[in-house]
Amino acid sequence: MEELRPLIADRPPADRERVERAYAFARDAHAGVKRRSGEPYITHPVAVATILARLGMDTDSLMAGLLHDTVEDVDAVTFDQIEREFGPDVRRIVEGETKVSKLSKQGSQQAEVGDTGRDIQAENLRQMLVAMTGDLRVIVVKLADRLHNMRTLGAMKPEKQQRIARETMDIFAPLAHRLGIGQIKWELEDLAFKYLQPDAYAYLQSRLRTRQEERQALIEQAVEQLREALHDDLELPEWVSDIDIAGRSKHLWSIHNKMQKEGKALEQIFDLLAIRVILTPKELHVPPGTDEKRRERAEETREKRICYHTVSIVHSMWTPLPGRFKDYIAVPKPNGYQSLHTTVISQSGQPIEVQIRSRRMHEVAEYGVAAHWMYKQGSQLAQRDRENWLAQLRELQNEINDASDYLDAVKTDILSQRVRVFTPKGLAISLPAGSTPVDFAYHIHTRIGETTVGARVNGSIVPLSHKLQNGDMVEIVTSKNSHPSKDWLNFTVTRSARAKIRHHFRQQEREEALQHGHDLLERYLRKRQLPVRQLMRTKLLEEATQKLVGTRNPDDLYLALHAGKLTPSVVGRVLSPTLAQEQAPAPVRRPPPAPGESGGVYVEGLSTTTKLAQCCNPIRGDQIMGYLTRGRGVSIHRIDCPNMIRLLKEEPERCVAASWDSGTPGSTLVDFDVVAPDRSGLLADVLGVLAAQKRSPLKVEAGVGADDTAHIYLRLAVTGNGDVEALRAAILQVPGVTDIVRVGKNGGRGRVTA
Repeated sequence: MEELRPLIADRPPADRERVERAYAFARDAHAGVKRRSGEPYITHPVAVATILARLGMDTDSLMAGLLHDTVEDVDAVTFDQIEREFGPDVRRIVEGETKVSKLSKQGSQQAEVGDTGRDIQAENLRQMLVAMTGDLRVIVVKLADRLHNMRTLGAMKPEKQQRIARETMDIFAPLAHRLGIGQIKWELEDLAFKYLQPDAYAYLQSRLRTRQEERQALIEQAVEQLREALHDDLELPEWVSDIDIAGRSKHLWSIHNKMQKEGKALEQIFDLLAIRVILTPKELHVPPGTDEKRRERAEETREKRICYHTVSIVHSMWTPLPGRFKDYIAVPKPNGYQSLHTTVISQSGQPIEVQIRSRRMHEVAEYGVAAHWMYKQGSQLAQRDRENWLAQLRELQNEINDASDYLDAVKTDILSQRVRVFTPKGLAISLPAGSTPVDFAYHIHTRIGETTVGARVNGSIVPLSHKLQNGDMVEIVTSKNSHPSKDWLNFTVTRSARAKIRHHFRQQEREEALQHGHDLLERYLRKRQLPVRQLMRTKLLEEATQKLVGTRNPDDLYLALHAGKLTPSVVGRVLSPTLAQEQAPAPVRRPPPAPGESGGVYVEGLSTTTKLAQCCNPIRGDQIMGYLTRGRGVSIHRIDCPNMIRLLKEEPERCVAASWDSGTPGSTLVDFDVVAPDRSGLLADVLGVLAAQKRSPLKVEAGVGADDTAHIYLRLAVTGNGDVEALRAAILQVPGVTDIVRVGKNGGRGRVTA
């Protein structure tokens, strides 16, 4: 507690006493327990509370940081006890943090068992994110917990270091960034970088260390020159009570990321040398009776004026580099970050980045959402952004069932880098980096997205694939007769836009399928000179759908006709019983089928020759369908035959329902492939089984593959699926045989089952 106590010394005595009680409770609960590093366990919750105190979090959060592991690790401690001792708010934070920690640990234990483990870990991360949306303080406590665990990660096994570091880089660092807590975000990224890419980390650390003294001297010289210039200014001392100027070291992960993205060497990174100027405005005196909102606007305006005046002094001292000035005060980042960034050439000839901000802006930049508990004043825009993305987390939870898809959506739509763009009326819209005008249009409204034909960015016409930048003003051009293009899926970024585009085309395909099914039935009825309008009344169609499909929605009937699951003749006979009587086939005595012809197949509504297709060799018991050929009768296929599936799509009107009749079954020639590891006497054993069943194969071929798997190809006459099943059972008794598959003429294979 020695490090924590000075950080809470300025809090009310009652708050300090509550923190001390929480510490004593946690110390007793964790007594005798040690961490993997060998330290007493209590050092961890104290470190978490210290991080929270540095962020300026409220007293309830500090107490929750001290108590966050007590219920999970100590059986005797309950949530009810926490509430009795420390209040409902502390209980809510501890309860949320305990749930999150349990899920995280479950994911840790299961993430090492392959794809299934990764799916479980994704589900746990999903539950964790949802648990944290109830109270922002749960997220902040979890980030402090993760930061201390990353600081002590060296005590873990290498595989756990990798997994925890990857999770930190993918989820927790972006989460800290989204909340605007730069202090935690940078440290998490650098610590994760150290374990994920140790060689690159060590290289950068070594390179930066070699010239550390030289850079430090340049920074100190520049800081002194800037301090002198700001104090000599005649106006600035009247507006500010304190000017804090300090050198700022660039974070290793940020440098590495910039080198990779821009393809630059370390020497080409301009902002390795950086100075941060923090300005504390004097108290603003306003006329008595001024309302609070007006006072806040006046303070915000004065803060901006001070920052802009300071950057003008910097530019008068040193030459600014063109294109290197960024105004995040006028256009804040989506997480609420406000600052002026400019890169200048110092008197030593070295480029230096100078960041200028007010004290309030600095606190928000460093502590993000935690600054809410330090300042009532703040960026309302940033607060709305945070509320919006928490709502997005809940919305995704309701929309997406698959945990991996949910996690991908969170990374893409919520935790990714953001850009803030504006509507022509000045409304700020936060989108993932890389978003296009189409993403923007769908974000505004689905109807605007679907009717988009063009876009203007900052007054200029741009392609719809144009990537939006921070501060862009976007205007969408629409046409009520326009529709989405499938090409949009090649460049849109947001999950919502892509989902809406796909939905449009799925709906379009459904409407086309319904129309096609309707047309097939109408064409058939007209061809038979039947009363179309009378037979296609809703009531008759509902009754027919009930009989044939099992529902009462005629759309299902049309979709079945489109897919070839039903033929127009079958539907026509249900709609018109008279037609069924007229087309009922008279009993016919057929001669025995010639080789290759179908024996015992009945084709509905037709009296013509039939022939079994050699591509799939259907046998009695298979589900079958017929195709009316041009001049060669009806070709009978298995319903899962690739050729039949293709014909149903291309020529559904020539496809007819077929079934096996109840007469004497005929025999069919079928090719089989017997699969087994190669061994001596295998072929003789298989042929012996056939001889015992009084079967004589018409063709026998045998071969051995590169993997020493033997294949015995047999051609046998069978009478149906029952015959096939008996054959399968007999051959599977041969030692070593692992499978028997039917082989079509086109090479199609199917497992032998009844």
